[in-house]
Amino acid sequence: MKAECIDYRQLPGQNPLFLEYLYQYDRVSSLYSCPVHFNLEHLKSRADSVLRNPPPYPRDQLVQLLTEFNRRVGAGEQVFRNLEKLKSPMTLAVVTGHQLGFFGGPAFAVYKAITAVRLAQILEEEGYSAVPVFWLASDDSDFQEVRSASFFSNEGALFSVSYPGPRKNDARMVGTVSLGAVGECLHRLEKRGPEGEFHAQVLKMLQETYTRTRSFQEGLGSWLAYLFGSHGLILFDALLSGYRAAVPSLFAVAIEKRRAIVEALQERAEILKEKGFHPQVRVEDSESLIFWMAGQKRYKLEYAEQGYSNKRRQSLKFSQRQLLNELDSGVENLGPNVLLRPILQDHLLPTVVYVGGPSEVAYFAQVNAISPFWNMEMAVFPRVGITVVDRKAQRLLKKYELQVSDVLNLTPEEVIQNVVQKTESTQIVHRFDRLQGDLESDLESLRADIGRTDPTVAGMLEGAQRKILYQMEKVQKRFVANHWNRRADFGHHLDYLHSRLYPNAKLQERVINFNQFLGEEGPHFIERLMGVVNPFCASHQVIYL
Repeated sequence: MKAECIDYRQLPGQNPLFLEYLYQYDRVSSLYSCPVHFNLEHLKSRADSVLRNPPPYPRDQLVQLLTEFNRRVGAGEQVFRNLEKLKSPMTLAVVTGHQLGFFGGPAFAVYKAITAVRLAQILEEEGYSAVPVFWLASDDSDFQEVRSASFFSNEGALFSVSYPGPRKNDARMVGTVSLGAVGECLHRLEKRGPEGEFHAQVLKMLQETYTRTRSFQEGLGSWLAYLFGSHGLILFDALLSGYRAAVPSLFAVAIEKRRAIVEALQERAEILKEKGFHPQVRVEDSESLIFWMAGQKRYKLEYAEQGYSNKRRQSLKFSQRQLLNELDSGVENLGPNVLLRPILQDHLLPTVVYVGGPSEVAYFAQVNAISPFWNMEMAVFPRVGITVVDRKAQRLLKKYELQVSDVLNLTPEEVIQNVVQKTESTQIVHRFDRLQGDLESDLESLRADIGRTDPTVAGMLEGAQRKILYQMEKVQKRFVANHWNRRADFGHHLDYLHSRLYPNAKLQERVINFNQFLGEEGPHFIERLMGVVNPFCASHQVIYL
């Protein structure tokens, strides 16, 4: 395998703040606590800072909580060795996490884990004690976003396997959803894909990790333990019992200083807008940063009229004092929103960096506006971005003299135009271009001359000019299309390239499930990826198999 880098600024649809963070950090440095993504020295400096200011949560208590869940999902021996290491005040954590994507969700969730594992390995090589941690966002309630996994069928077509359930989100936390109906999904996957030499092996692995007796949190946890157990990836389940009641001061600050926190976030939003960015998380005057968790559901608490309540569940009403009393009594019903969660993570774990995607890098600009309320500095490290180019795609790119960036940046019509210009039809296309240019110039000159004596006719000519040029462009497009229709394979080849490298006009990592690549390349594909990706590369990494 070999890797090639594509500057993110050459890719469509990238978050502008993410691009500035990568390439023009000086312009946004005031929005972040520290740069850690430039080089190893920055990362080591951050590690030293965390060792000087460790988190307040008791290590033994933390490890006890983590051990139970990791044992439940079948973690490997290296995970438990890392848990023992985590008891030491000299051990650091490289943290990442994601929602509970079905069968692992889009591949970028795995790329987050790979980045965290590699950074922990690099720190170990530099003499630090470090472990990777993956935070399972089991308390998230966006079931629609995580219920589907996308693959390529045996015929090469894109298809999805969706877990049955309600078509609209409600308050239920995804981690509590049972996998009792997973058999139907596995059967569909067995019949349609993912194609590849290791298809049967991958299917067996999914059958062993996503079992009917497990929940979504346990399914993803077991799958990650299977893939990364030998690399010591510790799993943290957001629904673990015990830890939230043990951090009352964190939630107490959110409650007692709510108004000041909201004002700081709104001020940061204005600064972001002034710099030309859109705040990733919208913050209203009623923001509380907290959820009320009850059984399998969670409810967003909003502040109004000197109290907290939820619109869906009218019985949930608290004064500030009542909510603080709940904390004092050790109740575990409070949970963090997306802006408070990183602060909770760093309150529990000795976090060197949080490994995040482009959107997370962007919302850390808001998190850093409020972290001083807890006397914290937050560091975010961009995960590696990967597009995997299979062997057939490589052959087609070479055949048509295309680059991966062409497929990612150009429409299919533009790719056709690009390829046509490299063929024997180039001269004809150029003649079309020259003719259109000459026609436009001559007609403009003629219209100007006529306009001086007969404006009415000049107006008629302007309308005719648009029609003539439109028809010429239409004829040119038809010529290009017909030319390649006569070469029937090209259309199929172009469809293949776009489907594999830019499915649904999105980066591959945001659509295709990682099990697709395991089915084609085998269980050691993760080790091979870790051998070629560079966490400090500020570019999208194209991996040629």
